[in-house]
Amino acid sequence: MTVKDSRWAVRATQIGFLVLLLACSAQLAYWMADESRYTATVRDELRAALESQPGTSPAALAQLDADRFHRMNRYAWEGGFFLVVLVGAMGVVYAALREENALRRQQEDFLASASHELKSPLASLRLSAETIAMRDPAPPRRAELVQRLLSDLGRLDQMIANMLDASRLSRRDVRVSPERVELGSLVSAVAHELRPLADDCGVTVLVDVRDGLTVHADRDGVRTIALNLIHNGIKASRANAGTVSVSGSQDAQGVSMHVDDTGIGFENSESRRLFQKFYRLESSGQERVAGTGLGLYLVRRCAEVDGADVSAASDGPGRGARFTVRWPLPAAVANAS
Repeated sequence: MTVKDSRWAVRATQIGFLVLLLACSAQLAYWMADESRYTATVRDELRAALESQPGTSPAALAQLDADRFHRMNRYAWEGGFFLVVLVGAMGVVYAALREENALRRQQEDFLASASHELKSPLASLRLSAETIAMRDPAPPRRAELVQRLLSDLGRLDQMIANMLDASRLSRRDVRVSPERVELGSLVSAVAHELRPLADDCGVTVLVDVRDGLTVHADRDGVRTIALNLIHNGIKASRANAGTVSVSGSQDAQGVSMHVDDTGIGFENSESRRLFQKFYRLESSGQERVAGTGLGLYLVRRCAEVDGADVSAASDGPGRGARFTVRWPLPAAVANAS
């Protein structure tokens, strides 16, 4: 089922629920009116019978009206409860259908984005390989093409790794092996790995993490976090040939890594949605940033697995962004502090 078909299905379900709710409301109103007429008729018949008997007290006649009122009140509560349950059930089903439709739309967007992201490096690989095979370029040009081949292969490898990591981290029983990770050397290695991409985008990556700053976490998870945050900053800053700065700090609560970029920024109301699976930010021109929408999701999941917190902040569209990951200190270090 396509997204368009899903939308029509949700719209048809909405109309169906509305018709059902109106029909049930009309049936309830008819039932109440019918019961009102019936109880009024019974009351009048009993009143006539009592009035025909000598010695009937006014209290007995008043009791007939009280009995009818209580009966109608009970009918109203029963009908109202039925209507509330019906509306609640409709709301649950409708919310489930909307969530399923949104997830299907995100998945189709992901497939389209992944296909585009795979197509670009494959086309570049093909062009570079054909140039080497057919034209036999000079050594400097050959070295440049080989470097481009390696860069494109790295992009493909990273995309596939992200997809596999997303599948693995979607499970709840993820097992990790925490260890002492030197943050500065790891971030520097990641920045060096992404330098070809940064150069292609005209973006400068700066690393300012002091030596000896360590976190107690899963090494692969920390690398995934650093890789995706820096990669995200490069993509966001390519339009203005900006800068991505990585810094680190430590306080009594834990160790933090900050990744600042001068990219497209975002409204703070979107800060939580950025870490949702398949979500991609739209620039001020309503053009989505390239990517599969998995990078920041992986950042959040890797942080959660390590017991870390991740946050995003921006001064607004066009004003860059800051992403912060804070790892808690090991118990022994925290107690010593």
